[in-house]
Amino acid sequence: MKKFYYSMLFFLATTYSLKANLYKENPKSSNPLVVIVSIHLNKIYDINTVNKTYMIDAYLVLSWREATISDVFYQNNKAKIIYENEEFPKNIIVPSFEFINILGNREIINKRLIINPDKTLIYNERFHGRFTSVMDFHKYPHDKQCFTIQLESFSMEKEDLIFTNPQLFPKKLDPSYMEEWNILGQRDYVNKMVYNHLSASKKGEEFSRCNFEIYAQRKIEYYIWKIILPIAILVVASWLVFWVKDFANQLNISFTLMLTMVTFNFFTSSLLPTLPYNTFIELVIISGYISIFLTLIAIIFNYAYSKNDRTTLKINNFFQLFFPLLYILYILICIYIIFF
Repeated sequence: MKKFYYSMLFFLATTYSLKANLYKENPKSSNPLVVIVSIHLNKIYDINTVNKTYMIDAYLVLSWREATISDVFYQNNKAKIIYENEEFPKNIIVPSFEFINILGNREIINKRLIINPDKTLIYNERFHGRFTSVMDFHKYPHDKQCFTIQLESFSMEKEDLIFTNPQLFPKKLDPSYMEEWNILGQRDYVNKMVYNHLSASKKGEEFSRCNFEIYAQRKIEYYIWKIILPIAILVVASWLVFWVKDFANQLNISFTLMLTMVTFNFFTSSLLPTLPYNTFIELVIISGYISIFLTLIAIIFNYAYSKNDRTTLKINNFFQLFFPLLYILYILICIYIIFF
């Protein structure tokens, strides 16, 4: 019986010793932990212009070397060890990070941890989430936007952890990733962020941040055929009142076109957020309002002050040329101011 107790004590002592050597406590080092970051983009979808948000489906890869992993971990096996999903060992900690410009929590589809014999660790996960970034709509609907993914260390400052060598894959994005946009290019880089609220000193705390940026331009063809062309037709139709002799019919045509222009205004307002400035498409709609309103004033002025049919005809002939030239000049000025 004593031999059995002694055997149990020896077994427990050996097991505890192995666990103690499995992952030695990492002493405070003067060198920061260097983590290589890469993202493989599957797709950007559900781009919401009103909310300035977009969905990202991608793979995240973190790679670093952990010298504190003991050789006892491998025993006689020199092959790499792979853990998937909930099988992660509790005594190996993945460097804490967060996506800065994500709304809510990211959804992790799958994840795995690879431990190589040279003590290099690779953390890989597939995730998707709703991200946001600053958008400029001055040139809408021919605007250029930057879709960003910002990854930052959460609990470890720059002196303890730095990100390096960020890479966004694939190097040339497939156009099918963003069907309503033309992809112009991409950029990835690392910078530092300083947070003064985390420190009592004026220097603040510095954290390492990875930035992945995709530049794209909105395809304008849909907006030309669905919005810009109909507005142009309405504006041209408003000038036809100068060929109509009956004053009542002139008023009816102008007011009907004005109401139609209001409908277009409501439609375009639903496509954009509330902005402190006018976009190009809004300037086009405003031009339609102004043109129809000035046409209305012109026919009333002509009706009230013309002395005879000959005078009315001369005034109408003048307006037939004046309004198209004025409108074209206005559009050219808007294009020059917005795009150049």
